[in-house]
Amino acid sequence: MHNFVIFIVVLFVIAALLRIDFFFSILYLFIGIYVATRFWTRRMLARLTIERNLPTHAFLGETVPVKLTVQNQSNLPVPWLMINETFSNILSTPPFFRKVITLRGKASHAVTYELYARRRGYYAVGPLRLEAGDLLGLSRRLSGQFAAHALIVYPKILPIASLKLPAFSPQVILPAPLPLFHDSTRLTGVRDYIPGDNPRHIHWPATAATNRLLVKQFQTAIARETVIYLNMNSADYGRSGQAEISLELAIITAASLANHIITREGLPVGLVATATDPVTITRHEFRVPPAKGQGHLMQLLEVLARIEGTTDPDFLGRLQREVVHLAWGTTITVITCQETESLLQLVLLLKRSGFRVAVIFVQPAAYPYPRPRRVGALNIPAVHITREKDVEAWPTLA
Repeated sequence: MHNFVIFIVVLFVIAALLRIDFFFSILYLFIGIYVATRFWTRRMLARLTIERNLPTHAFLGETVPVKLTVQNQSNLPVPWLMINETFSNILSTPPFFRKVITLRGKASHAVTYELYARRRGYYAVGPLRLEAGDLLGLSRRLSGQFAAHALIVYPKILPIASLKLPAFSPQVILPAPLPLFHDSTRLTGVRDYIPGDNPRHIHWPATAATNRLLVKQFQTAIARETVIYLNMNSADYGRSGQAEISLELAIITAASLANHIITREGLPVGLVATATDPVTITRHEFRVPPAKGQGHLMQLLEVLARIEGTTDPDFLGRLQREVVHLAWGTTITVITCQETESLLQLVLLLKRSGFRVAVIFVQPAAYPYPRPRRVGALNIPAVHITREKDVEAWPTLA
């Protein structure tokens, strides 16, 4: 466009010097083209709307389809339009999507591309920019950026065959002195029917054998809440590359444990972690109160998908202050890396205070960590995770 303006100026000078009508006619023609193309291009971009459709969440390994729909609300056609969308190179390589399309007046056009959920995390899909121009290539204009959309990729979830923490297991159902609720899977006997008993609990075989109306008796139980305290202090997990691998394994462990307790045992789980929030790029304390259900599990997984390692030297102090808000008998599961004297003192204090405590040590075998031993001497269940297969086997610490 700059060269075209220079051409018009030169043509004007020639026409003015020679005073030939033909040159003036050519000059007016090119000035008209210049004005028309600028108006046309500006009008096109002003009347273009775009819509981006994609899932907001995805599981690891999934393919994420993205659909972009461009609508031309003007009567003027769009000779060419370049769509330029950017995103993380983790989602796709190269980290952009570009396509050139044409649009008639009052027409729309949809394009699709795919992203790949290769790694857990919080990603921005976009921003998107549009570039349009006229047929002669005289005018090229960029539109403003269209806002990005967030895509959250859940962490890997591994199936846990069995939690080998019998007396202190996060999913254990303990006998309760008061009948908080009846566990229909645990039949303890029969008794005579009393008006008001649930007819569905009548034991028909026993009634037929004794000629007395008998109802089933169930063991009363209370389901303990479980709160997972996840240590995200990078310094506790070693050097930079070492810490990244360890933290990722710790997050996988927390996600798999929460999934097992909620989906397999149907019991409430909570999560507390102080970590870097990629949305605000600041350290934030994530706290999800214990609850049950698939919706709550998705909430937990969303937090575990977003968090990144941070600097939090007061993890144990924060844990000690947090437990005052927990109900007596809550199972506290601590996921950390190193067995320290402060950790041993704290878990022993929690145990004496009436909490059920379990400790999970995440120590990848590729790095030389001191193997935890002393926590077992306190009769506190502990698990040593060195690789993903250990999460599935869930070994008890020897």
